[in-house]
This record gives sequence, structure tokens and C-alpha cells, in this order.
Amino acid sequence: MFDDNIYFNLLDWLETTTSAKWTDFLNRLQTSYNLSGCLYMDASITSAGALVYRYGHTFDQQAKDPILMLDAPVLRNVLSQLSRAMEPVDMHDLAQLSEEGLLLRSKLRDLPLPRQAVSYPLLSVDGRGAILAIASNACEEEWRRFRRCHDRDVHLLAGKFHAGLVKRCDGTRLGGVPTLTRREQETLRWTAAGKSYWETAVILGISERTVRYFMANARTKLDAVSNTQAVAKALQRGLIPPEAPL
Repeated sequence: MFDDNIYFNLLDWLETTTSAKWTDFLNRLQTSYNLSGCLYMDASITSAGALVYRYGHTFDQQAKDPILMLDAPVLRNVLSQLSRAMEPVDMHDLAQLSEEGLLLRSKLRDLPLPRQAVSYPLLSVDGRGAILAIASNACEEEWRRFRRCHDRDVHLLAGKFHAGLVKRCDGTRLGGVPTLTRREQETLRWTAAGKSYWETAVILGISERTVRYFMANARTKLDAVSNTQAVAKALQRGLIPPEAPL
């Protein structure tokens, strides 16, 4: 179960395969590590909803149907928190993540799902969040040993896989969308919350003139003719941070 060659075999496959479907990696990962299922998601998740760019899993129908029964807002909020986590989050630690995590954890206990699971956060682009989650029916002790031996490798493979997808699938689009600075994002955030230029200036501790400057830059970069359109485009692309007070 703890064969070091698994990592290198999957790494070689990721580095040399160009024509395979991206879901093939999830299937290979599941088979190689004897998992019950894998899930990958890259999305913009805000209080306004979720815009999914890529999503796929290897779970069978028996596991998929119960997941669809979960409360959508709760699941969406927890997925957002998982994608912004600083380190992998085990399913058993969801209760420590947030109130939504506690609620989701209690619901998961009643569903016919694998006993163990862990989510690996992945750095994404344009304010998006991404995760790769794996599940297993291993016992507690075996699961602890698995994570101790393979957490680093699975996380590295997930990052390599995700980075390749972003470059291959989003490269052209990303090249044509200038990156917003932190101040431009903050200005958009408070504008989206209904704050005036003066109120935003007070909140950020800068002058109203500077706020107008950042908003003008944001409108130009987003090819928007008004603040409302700029906010709408920023939300659609996930450029306003998830913690925005919307």
C-alpha cells in the first residue's frame, strides 16, 4: 500500500501525457492508491453563488446520490472554506472548520459514504478556489498511516495536475485578462457592498481621489463602462475575494 513508486509513476504520467482526458488522472489516482473515490473542483464561490469551471469525480452512483441531497448553501460554503484552507482538511476535522462544517459533518455521518476523506487546497487563478479530495474505506489506524506516508505526494500530484489544467485550458483566456491589484480588488469589494467612494476611502484609510483612481483602473482592466458592470464582471470571474461583505 505504501509503495514510493506510485508517486513517480503518476508524476511521469502527468509530465508525459498530453492527449488524455483530465478525468483519467482521477481514475489513475484512485486505482494507484486503492481509494474509494476522488473529486476535483475549480470554481469561483461567493455568497452570490458558485461558478464552476471544472468539476469531476470517480464516485459511484451509490455515493453520488446522497451528496446531491445535501443542503446546497451549506455545501457551497464549506467547499469555499476548504479551497482557502492553509493545509489539507480531514473530514473528521470539518467541525473545527466552521459552523457550516459542523453541520455538514453531522449530515455526512448519516449517509452511505466512505468512512475517511481529506481535501487538499490548490492555488488557483482569478480569485477562484480549487480542491482535490480523496476518500477511503480504510480503518482509522490505516488512514492515519496512509496520510502520514502519502499526504505530501498526493498534494504535490494534485498541484501538478491542477497547474497543468489551468495552463492548458485557461492559458489563452488568462493571458487576455489583466490581474487586478490588491487595492483594486478591495475597492471593488466595498463598491459591491454598496459603499460610496467616501465610505470606501474611510474604510481603506486612503483618499477619495485614490479610491476613484483604483476604480477607474478596475473598470479599464475589466472593460466595463460603469462600476456596476465592473462589479458584475469581477463577481463572474471570481476576482472579488470570497470574504467580501456581500
